[in-house]
Amino acid sequence: MENNITFVTAYFYIETFLKGTHSRGIQHYQAWVEEFSKLENDLIVFTDSHEIENIIWRARSHLPMHKTNIYFTNQADLWAFSFSIQIKEIFAQPGYPKHHPNTVIEQYACAMHAKYELIERVIRERMFRTKYLAWIDIGYFRVRFKKPFQLQIPPDFKDDHIAFSQMNAFQSHSAFTIISEDAVWVAGGMFIGRPEYLKIFVEDYKRLVELMIARRLMATDQNLLYIMYTKAEHVFPRVPLQTYSAPCKCDWFYLGNHCRHVYQMSQVVRRRRAAGRGQLLSVYQQYI
Repeated sequence: MENNITFVTAYFYIETFLKGTHSRGIQHYQAWVEEFSKLENDLIVFTDSHEIENIIWRARSHLPMHKTNIYFTNQADLWAFSFSIQIKEIFAQPGYPKHHPNTVIEQYACAMHAKYELIERVIRERMFRTKYLAWIDIGYFRVRFKKPFQLQIPPDFKDDHIAFSQMNAFQSHSAFTIISEDAVWVAGGMFIGRPEYLKIFVEDYKRLVELMIARRLMATDQNLLYIMYTKAEHVFPRVPLQTYSAPCKCDWFYLGNHCRHVYQMSQVVRRRRAAGRGQLLSVYQQYI
């Protein structure tokens, strides 16, 4: 298989909602998704929006057809959205923590859990042709890139781990504390792994979702990832995480930026080697 990364993403329509103090609606994602035109990695997209589908096809029309695969998917057909009513009831409990939209909009929480289900589907149905798989949020690219780029595996990546961006120092908290304080250890916008380890990782994550629902607790994937690995909850995940972080641990997009930097450095090395071969050939031709 190609020693590269296939990226999986999704957009499911949710009415305009508050994220912190900012509103988010389909118009924001329509603007952000344009930047997938610069990403040269293979891309698999799941969506229930024809608008998003058309934008992605148009944005990536210059790439070979096999680089982009889009699957129109109804929310009602997904495991993650089957918990919508239960999650709504959990969020409606008296005194339940309110963090927009994480513990307020049940469809938002469902969409976050769908990431892991969709990665599992890609693995199960063998939709990829690369050594690595990665999730990337549909709104991950929020700056305008001048040139096409790829995201490549960091040279220090451990194949039996799952890579995430680390946002805060890890501390052992209870599940309720993590949800009530909206505590975040790793960012959920992008993660990378080998398919065989992602499969196990997703199994553990889905089991945790169902356990939290049974306990009448729920939030988004970033909170649940913290709960999954905190020693206070004794969940015992089977696949360790490898975290990458900026010096200040304040860059939600650090892993993606780091993978783009790895690609850029590989291009510099390639050009220098090509220049070196050209110089050697020029010297050789002088003597023949």
